[in-house]
This record gives sequence, C-alpha cells and structure tokens, in this order.
Amino acid sequence: MKSRESTLVCLYEDRPHQIPGLKILLLTLNRYCPCWPIRLRFPSIPDSLRLWLRRFSQVFLLEEELASRGSFNVKPSVLIDALGSGASSCLWLDTDVLVNGNLDFLTRESPESIVVTQDPWQYENGSTHRAGTWGLNTGRSLSGPLNSSVVRVTLHHEELLCAWQKLLCTDAYLAEQAKPVDSRNRHMLSDQDGLSALLASEKFASIPIVKLKHASQILQHHGAGAYGPLQRCSNLMTGMPSLIHAMGTTKPWNMPAHPAIIRESRAYYERVYLELSPYVHFARQHRNNMAEQADWLNVHTLPGLVGSLVALNRPALKGIVQASLHCALGRIGMCRVRAHS
Repeated sequence: MKSRESTLVCLYEDRPHQIPGLKILLLTLNRYCPCWPIRLRFPSIPDSLRLWLRRFSQVFLLEEELASRGSFNVKPSVLIDALGSGASSCLWLDTDVLVNGNLDFLTRESPESIVVTQDPWQYENGSTHRAGTWGLNTGRSLSGPLNSSVVRVTLHHEELLCAWQKLLCTDAYLAEQAKPVDSRNRHMLSDQDGLSALLASEKFASIPIVKLKHASQILQHHGAGAYGPLQRCSNLMTGMPSLIHAMGTTKPWNMPAHPAIIRESRAYYERVYLELSPYVHFARQHRNNMAEQADWLNVHTLPGLVGSLVALNRPALKGIVQASLHCALGRIGMCRVRAHS
C-alpha cells in the first residue's frame, strides 16, 4: 500500500477476545476519517472477521506474523514495516481506542515531531527516571511515562523506531515481561516505558515531542479517578475529545455481565464504572454495524441506569459521582501523608 499523500493508520491485533474493540475502532475511523488508508495486521485472523472487513475498502489486511510477537511489544516493528511499505507518515492506534472526531490536527504537526499521548498518571521526570532504569544516558527532563496508545511517526523517526525495537528485545526487559504485571519493575511494565526512556535519553533528546493532552485531546479513561470532576466540567463546555481510550486491564467488552453486588463487589463497582464510561457511550452508536452480539453495551446495573438518567445521557457527566469520590478519597490520603511527614 503506497501512502505518500496521507497518513497511514497502523493497527495490530492477535487476540480474538479483543475483536469487539477492533471493530469499534474501524467503525469510528470509517465515520470520521473515511479516506485514511488503514494497514491492519492480524495473524491467524478468524474467517468471520475477514468477511466483516470487506465493508472497508480502505483496509489492507496482512496476516503474516511478525518476528516480534505479543500485542504490547509489536509497535515499533509494525511502524517500521509500514514506513518501509512506502508511507511517509504513520499513525499507530491501540485497538481499545475509538475515534470521536476528525483527526486532521495530527497531520498538521511537523514531520520532525513525534506525537504521543499524555498519561493520566504522569509525574515529573517520569520518562527521565526510565532512561536511567533502562541503562541510557539521560538527555532531558521529561515527564512521564508517555502513553503509546496513539503514536504518530514519520521517516524522520526510523532510527528511534529501530532503537525502540531493539530495546524491547533486551534480556532485562524480556525477564520483566515474564513476570506477573504486579511483580514487574514499574519502569518496564510495557513497550511505552521503553519509548519514554528513549525520548528522554541523550541520543534522542533533540526529537520534538507533541503530547496529546489528557481529557482535552484524548480521554484516557483509566479508572474513575483518571477523569476528574473539573475535566468533566471542562468537556461539558468544549465538547468531548477526538480520541477516547479504554485503558485498564478489564475492557468493556470483557467485563462480567451480572456480577453480584455483595459477593462480587469489586466486579460490580467496575461494571458500573464501565457502563458509565464515555467509551461505552460512544461505542453504543455503532452496535448495529458490529455483526455480533454486543450485550456489553447494555446497562445492567441500577447505579448505571440511574447515573445515565441523572446525567441526561451526557458522557461527561456519567460517572461523575464515582470520580468525585475518588478525588475526595485521594485528597484525604494526601492529607494523612502530610500529617505524618
């Protein structure tokens, strides 16, 4: 696929249980960016999905496996491959992201700049600390971690991508990936930690970075506390962002349908949070085009129903009660820490 004139969207998936998210992403891309070419790599793709993809003339399907396997570690390989196909600009999107508006603003950034996203839990020098952990000489102060759910690269970034690819093959990183997530080095949780380290390193400190702002340009919906009351009120006035990311381990399409409120209180709480999430709100608009059962889009809990009614079905207000509770509890925790320090 030759794509010198426009940005090539690069998608990768190899997990059948994540197909609902991939479908939502493709349907939203088709709605807001219908002319953008899409390069989807899906090794061992199910026949039903291959058939469903025929509705998208802009999708080019690749079924060959990459040398780098695993849905969290293929990003540099996918982007290097796409640039080698003739594209001069490539946009990686995680398959738990949906598009909620025109993305032309991404193409207006300079080709020298790499576009990434702001993590909702970033902290000062978070990327700089990662550079040290990965054994790299630090070159600049950079908050982080950077989030790699959305990454725009050009031919200017081939050396960076090769370094990123190499970093994800190091023994130290692979050893961490073999551990349960909760046991890993917090600076080596996933591929985005490697990208954060590289961009803070001396070698790549000159690369301009454009960070999409959380809640205004991309909504990183990662737990009720990640999308606070003030951000919600701001979105009421300015509108919802063009990108919405369903962060977190439990995806909306994989959440338990009817958890018991007492016996499975944590799952029930998460069910309510996801039912009220902006991601699910906008995904519901595409239910009829998914060609599959999508019961996860239904509201099963009483708090979910009441929360939707009270919010007048406005996505920025859904879940604001949970968000306010998280904010209040966080402040109480900080006060206790200061009192004992």
